[in-house]
Amino acid sequence: MKYYQKTRQEYLDSKTRRESGSLDFLGKHCDIHGRLGNTVYRHKRNGERYSYPYIPRSKYAPTVLSRRSDCIMKTINRFSNVHQEGFKEFIRKLYYYTPYFVHPGFYGFTCNTFFKIRQQKEYFVQIDEGLLQKMKLAGRTKLEFGFQSAGEHTLRCYMGEELYCERKVTVVSAEEELERVYADWYDEHLTEILELPDPRFAGMEKYFRCVIPPNWILSLTGKCRDFVLFSTRNSHLDFGIRMKNYMYSRGLASHEHNGQSLYFLEVQPKVNHCWVNITADCRAVYEKFYNRWFEANYRKRWRATGPQNLWSKLVFAAARELGYDMKTLSPGNWLPGIDTLCELLKTAGFGKQGLSEEELRVDFFDKR
Repeated sequence: MKYYQKTRQEYLDSKTRRESGSLDFLGKHCDIHGRLGNTVYRHKRNGERYSYPYIPRSKYAPTVLSRRSDCIMKTINRFSNVHQEGFKEFIRKLYYYTPYFVHPGFYGFTCNTFFKIRQQKEYFVQIDEGLLQKMKLAGRTKLEFGFQSAGEHTLRCYMGEELYCERKVTVVSAEEELERVYADWYDEHLTEILELPDPRFAGMEKYFRCVIPPNWILSLTGKCRDFVLFSTRNSHLDFGIRMKNYMYSRGLASHEHNGQSLYFLEVQPKVNHCWVNITADCRAVYEKFYNRWFEANYRKRWRATGPQNLWSKLVFAAARELGYDMKTLSPGNWLPGIDTLCELLKTAGFGKQGLSEEELRVDFFDKR
């Protein structure tokens, strides 16, 4: 029996093996959900995986209904933020109790956000004091209502004989600016709705955009091509009898059209330059302040802020209080009226962490 054997020329003409990259590693060893780079990864209900190229779409122009969400977020950011306790309760109340202010016309409402429907079944819908209409609704069912005359309308959804959800829609004239209408309404009713009971509807099922590693990888963080992988202290999903870590993914940030980011990128090197040039005495006192601050705040916020990060936070907070433009910041052109660490902490709104007045009177820079 004659065995086939390749010649040297045939070996030379063979294709070279393609080098595997980081994206190939993630696709082979990790379970990817959502967009990663320029590809979107999905899973069917039967577990089958599939993917398709990501096609970017520009954000749509603000609509009558989308302005409501924008005004809600602007309002809640005035007195709370996502890192403060009670934020989720505040935002549930604002989203549920805030009326929909609309101009005359026809509008489509999705049942999972409007009537808070989570299960597909038969409900009864009532508009104002009219008749009850029996309808089979699901979360993605879209109801269209027409509002012509100015005034307030109440839409109720009943589950059997029990009131399940009640929403209000207020029609205003087409000449009125919706942002101004929402702002005036919050000035009058914000305190009132924050004292109302928490609606606490069941949350919508979320499709996590994440990368789940195998058991032998704890986490992957950092930049890869045109995306970033990062994890949080709550990065785990419940899969059966064990918890599996996962990482979020996002695209690289673009600062081209963000004035605030461009300002930060211009000013941050100047803040770092001042940090490098503070005196040895000031650095020793500051390290003492930082260690006490870190011990008191790290376990509450679970954010490992370094000494230089905290320095930047202090300088930016003080400049904001003073209304000072930091584009010309330098050791020789420092924050006006702030010569000591005590004055910086007071202006930035930070406590002294038990340091004495004598220690806090240390100067930042040599006065030669």
